[in-house]
Amino acid sequence: MDIDPTEFPASWFAGLDPVMYASRKYNVPTNKYRVKAGQGQAEWEKSGWITPQDPRGWFQWYCRFYLGRRTQDDARQIGRWSGVAGVKGRWKRTLLNKIVAANVRWDDGDVSPVVRQTLLHWAYEVTQQEVEAWAAGKADQA
Repeated sequence: MDIDPTEFPASWFAGLDPVMYASRKYNVPTNKYRVKAGQGQAEWEKSGWITPQDPRGWFQWYCRFYLGRRTQDDARQIGRWSGVAGVKGRWKRTLLNKIVAANVRWDDGDVSPVVRQTLLHWAYEVTQQEVEAWAAGKADQA
C-alpha cells in the first residue's frame, strides 16, 4: 500500500475500510454514484500522471498540499484540477449545462452521474449557488 494513513489526520481515515483509499484497481462500489468514471492506477502510470513523490497520484498530492507541503509539481497538479473543476473546467461546465438543460434540482444524481463522479474524484461537488448563477447567465460566479 502506498498510502500510509498515519501520515494524515486520523479523522480523515477513521472508520474507513482500506479498500476505500488503498486499492490500485478502480472500485465502482466505493463511488458515491456507483458508476465507472475513471481508470485504475496502472492506467494512470501508463499515462504519465504519477510522479515518484506521490505514487497514488492526485489524491495523495492533494492531501499533502492541503497539509502545507509545496513542491515543484504543484503548478502541474493545480492546472490539471483547474482544467477539470476550475472556473472554466470542462467537466464542471458540462455538468452545469446538463443540470440547467434538464431543469432539475442541482443535486439530482440522475443527471450525469459519471460526470458527477469524475468531479468527486477531483474533490469537487457542484453547489446550488453555482447552478443558479450558471442558469442566470453569470458564469463568472460559477
